[in-house]
Amino acid sequence: MENKVYIARTDVLHDENIYEALYNAVSEERRRKIDSLVQKRDKMLSIGAEILLKRALSDCGIESFSLKYGKNGKPFLTDNSLFFNLSHSDNTVVCAVSEREIGVDAEKVGEVDLEIARRFFYRDEFELLQKLPTKFEKQDMFFRLWTLKESFAKAVGNGVLMPFDSFCIKLEGGEISVRQSVNSQRYFFKEYSLDDGFKYAVCGLCGEFSDNAAVISLV
Repeated sequence: MENKVYIARTDVLHDENIYEALYNAVSEERRRKIDSLVQKRDKMLSIGAEILLKRALSDCGIESFSLKYGKNGKPFLTDNSLFFNLSHSDNTVVCAVSEREIGVDAEKVGEVDLEIARRFFYRDEFELLQKLPTKFEKQDMFFRLWTLKESFAKAVGNGVLMPFDSFCIKLEGGEISVRQSVNSQRYFFKEYSLDDGFKYAVCGLCGEFSDNAAVISLV
């Protein structure tokens, strides 16, 4: 099975009828999480994440499931039939599914403060950014590196607990790799471009990825 990626927008949840219907469609545990959130946008993203996960798993033949959580809070299917990962940014949720460990990240492209890269990126990555001649190229590369790094950290399972300057994303000859000391596994990467103002990156132990991400509606 190739790694699959699904993307959805949460704008439809501005409609109160749709919001209520999808809120009632998610798990009780998810509703408790939603109720604890303050901002409406965060509530919408949380609903969208579970609905998207259900759609992705249904596409893989899984109609019902329960979750367990790893030591760093990463969710897994109880029966380990598939691995998945979720991410969200602005009005967008993304889900990746695979037969092996996987991580995914989505980020809306915006203004870049290179001080963030200097503080948190690996030295080689920061030097790569500095060498780029234009503000646009620096912005584009910053978010490429950020999503690739985030997807790797999530594939490993450490997420925000892994310092971003402890591993290095290498972009050489059109290939993406990672120099890391977490384990001896080989990780594979894939980026998706929808020309929608977002960067998407997936990292996993399986090297086969769907050619395109599936953009679906939550309703």
